Amino acid sequence: MRIYLTALVLFVGFAQPLLAQKKYSTNNAIVHFIAADDNDIDAVNKEVVSRLETNGDMSFILLVKNFKFEMETMQDHFNSEYLESDQFPRAFFSGKITNIKSVNFAKDGKYPIIAAGNLQVHGVSKPIQTNGFIEIKNGIVKTSAQFTVTLKDFGIGGVLIKMVADKINIDVTATYP
Repeated sequence: MRIYLTALVLFVGFAQPLLAQKKYSTNNAIVHFIAADDNDIDAVNKEVVSRLETNGDMSFILLVKNFKFEMETMQDHFNSEYLESDQFPRAFFSGKITNIKSVNFAKDGKYPIIAAGNLQVHGVSKPIQTNGFIEIKNGIVKTSAQFTVTLKDFGIGGVLIKMVADKINIDVTATYP
């Protein structure tokens, strides 16, 4: 009997941190990109699904066709010629905030973070690391990060890419209600 009681106490003691872990999610994260050397190539996707856990696990998934451009013809070229969204309909990021222990989810503040993981675009997955922030305000968690990707690293472009930008600056924000 004593062994069972000891095992139960140990189990509860070790399981407590797991129970305290909180998960945040949103269906309205925003990914905005603009070409590094051509401001006309500018689009936003406001229907990005994101998950964040207090252990640092983080993910984003989006439908490529949900990027909106000011000019409809640019959107058509983006989907058919560059991202080939019928063949590669989704983009993903799955990773971890490597310094999550520096974030106090119970205290308002703006905390610098480092996110590392794999970005998959156009069927190609590449490791990526970027700096960003987690901001806590009145219990609401908001994440933000900026990074640059090179299109040819993801197999995007071909002959036509010489007429447009090869580097894209990306801003990602997510508010977890």
